[in-house]
Amino acid sequence: MVAHSRILLSKCSQFRREGEFIDIRLKVGDTLFPAHRVVLASYSDYFHSIFTDGKETNQEVIEMKDKSISPEIFKIVMDSIYTGDLHVNQKSVFEVLLAASQLQIASVVQLCCDFVKKEFIENRIDLKNYSVLCTVAVRLGLRDLQEAAEAKMASMYKDVCETKEFLTHISADQLLSLLGRDDLNSPSEAFVFKSVVKWIKYKGEERMPVAGKLIGAVRLGLVDVKIVIEELKTEEMQRFPEVNMHLQESMMHHIMPSHEFAAEKVKPRSMSPVMQSIAYYFDVEAKLWAPLPFVAQSDEETSWYFCAERSGNYLFVARQKHNNVNSIERYDVVNNSWVELPEYVNNHKVDCLCSVGDYLYAISESNPPQRYSLTNNSWQGGVRLEVEERCEKFSTVSATVMNSKIYVIHGYQRNESGFTNALWVDEPAVVHCFDPKYNLWKKLASTCHLHFKSSLLVVNNRLCVAGGWENGWSIRKPAPVEVYDEATNTWSVMPQKHIPPNNLGAVEIEGRVYFIINKFPVDSGIRIPPEEMYQVDLSGWADLAKVERGTVLCYLPVNMANLSRGKISDQG
Repeated sequence: MVAHSRILLSKCSQFRREGEFIDIRLKVGDTLFPAHRVVLASYSDYFHSIFTDGKETNQEVIEMKDKSISPEIFKIVMDSIYTGDLHVNQKSVFEVLLAASQLQIASVVQLCCDFVKKEFIENRIDLKNYSVLCTVAVRLGLRDLQEAAEAKMASMYKDVCETKEFLTHISADQLLSLLGRDDLNSPSEAFVFKSVVKWIKYKGEERMPVAGKLIGAVRLGLVDVKIVIEELKTEEMQRFPEVNMHLQESMMHHIMPSHEFAAEKVKPRSMSPVMQSIAYYFDVEAKLWAPLPFVAQSDEETSWYFCAERSGNYLFVARQKHNNVNSIERYDVVNNSWVELPEYVNNHKVDCLCSVGDYLYAISESNPPQRYSLTNNSWQGGVRLEVEERCEKFSTVSATVMNSKIYVIHGYQRNESGFTNALWVDEPAVVHCFDPKYNLWKKLASTCHLHFKSSLLVVNNRLCVAGGWENGWSIRKPAPVEVYDEATNTWSVMPQKHIPPNNLGAVEIEGRVYFIINKFPVDSGIRIPPEEMYQVDLSGWADLAKVERGTVLCYLPVNMANLSRGKISDQG
């Protein structure tokens, strides 16, 4: 039946090109578009209406009155009606979407929405496009498109809320809508609260009238009352009765937690807590490890976990079973169940798992990356990283994803003689970029210092290396934090001005505090103002380091309301 419909549409498109059976011409500006009434009426309620009820019923030429639709955009719409295909780019798609919506052509509207979801939402959407997209979606009543955009932005909130674009491009209604979501990704509710206050103060005179509504959308029962008082008990804020009301309610809740305020303001978000060994999570609010009771355990015993990676509602875990067979398993968050993936190419130990688009990539030392299709449930072997095996040794792999490319760092040793029994010398870490689209490796500049068991992470869209050691075999010396400049292909050391000596793996990167635990970067939510002169107090985070060496950490979306708090032992 589908083929039959396509044949009919294809013949109509041919008739249009050859000028056969044309019974209507549409005038847009100075351009005439020949067409068939039956085709237009079939795809557009607008045209169906004017062909049956309007005064243009018997006219051979109808002039389009909407001057906002240009001939170029109208041609794209007409071509899409007759072919079922859409030929747009990131600049024209919104104009076509508006035109198709005004002309009530549902099929073209859907094609535009599909294009926007793929090009703007599935990839890393920027805040300017997000603001435009939401404005268009709300205006046209496209709820599915608005939901897809909001869900994506909610997952990125922790990173985007600190950018200047967030302060300038996000409207009050858009921020309010995000604050109402359970899946807003943030280290803590205090972090959300501070981001809202910062947004308000950025344009104080203009935004203070909506301050009460926005602050009311924050779950203040989850925020330390000292922070609430510090931000709201100011002359500027107290000018607005609604803001003062929220302050008084927070103070009342602090004194009397059973106060009715708690019912609507203490509902935890479905944030992304850190998990430990698939059985514990780290509660950022309480700064304690606690059991994760409802995660099903895998059927087979495991001798060692290597790494984990989240993709959508799935968690992928690489491990070694007791029979020394390496495997990768997938945990379904929704159905609370485990499935073992098919055996991957060259069944070897996997150091890192990275998710890019519809694929999962298994990365390990000098072996070629293995690509797993989430849709086809199958593996493919990639291109091997070129290594001078007699002269080079790679170790302690760490990887991260930035702009749909995979970046890999190796601890590095070199032997200039080429003899295996010669002395191997530690050298600065080697960093490579793997482009999944072209299945190609590119070598970047080596780091300034040596790095073993260090982590790669992305901060403010910049590649950073942190944690680990500056030597591989002797007395261990902590490695410095380095940041990569893509324009100059150079690394530079980032001073740790505000971080006291610690055993938590705490580092400072562009005003943010991360804890590097077992090569896993944990965003603490602590932000250091540029003018701050003193060191950060890390005394409350001691429990974070209470995990066994080799334990795999990851982020996983869980409903915090379902978790029971309880501190774990010093042994993890």
